[in-house]
Amino acid sequence: MASKKEILKNITNYTPEEIADAVRSGVVSMYELGKDTEGAFTPLLRKRVKELLEQEIVTIEHNTAEETSEVDNTIIPNCQSQIETLSSEIETTNTLEDNMSNSQAEEQSHVTNTTSKPGMFRNPFSFTGRIRRTEYGLSIIICFFINLLMEVMMSAATESNAAALLVLYLIILIPYCWFLWAQGAKRCHDRGNSGWYQIIPFYGFWMLFAEGEAGINEYGNSPK
Repeated sequence: MASKKEILKNITNYTPEEIADAVRSGVVSMYELGKDTEGAFTPLLRKRVKELLEQEIVTIEHNTAEETSEVDNTIIPNCQSQIETLSSEIETTNTLEDNMSNSQAEEQSHVTNTTSKPGMFRNPFSFTGRIRRTEYGLSIIICFFINLLMEVMMSAATESNAAALLVLYLIILIPYCWFLWAQGAKRCHDRGNSGWYQIIPFYGFWMLFAEGEAGINEYGNSPK
């Protein structure tokens, strides 16, 4: 029979029956197979080995019950000890699987929480999703300064440069309006409302202070 080191290093070269025989013989334990094989002891292979070990337990118990009257009293404790050892190995494996599952669930939860909370101004020209009050307030401030710049630019217009400044004004005006309406729509979504709510008089001012809906709503995850 192969040594523990050979089995752990080249487990893929052994059949489930050979691995189960090694566990029954005490050469290697289920815990070592799950820990020291660097993932080669797959869940499917682990399940098959466990089934073989459980079949062995059932067979031992059945034979023990049928041959009680014929087996020497010194052999019965050995059979029971073997059954207890195999049961202990299976329980250890189940505990290891539970710990691995919990660890994977916690890691997945951490990744989900990290990726579901993007920073501000990730999609400023998109009309989908939600934004918080802080991002909306900063958007209003940005629009204020852009609007101020546009007014200064137009006030400086003369007969010689009026046409050029008008073209530049329109070039700035289109993304300016798109940005303002997109950010307003996403802030409405955070409140659980349609983006059209922002055309209601003074509703944009209200959105600067109103709390968004907690958790997930029909427009996406909470931006907080």
